[in-house]
Amino acid sequence: MKQDMIVILDLGSEKNTDIARKVRSLGVYSEIHPHDISPEKLSILPNIKGIIINGGKNNVVEGVKIDVNHGIYEAGYPLLAVNH
Repeated sequence: MKQDMIVILDLGSEKNTDIARKVRSLGVYSEIHPHDISPEKLSILPNIKGIIINGGKNNVVEGVKIDVNHGIYEAGYPLLAVNH
């Protein structure tokens, strides 16, 4: 049986590892992935039960606020956006 997983998408936060550690302390496996992961690459990850989109003070690159691929919002996973 594969373990349930929460995916953390990094939008420039310094707290990604803290969030991953907290999720794991609750007994749920988590992985941190870059903000620009495609919905196709996300869909091949096993047993995703939800996504945390984690922003922060580093979410502006060359004057443009970064975001996840728009298809992530439409992929059907439960989403939690933090500092987004």
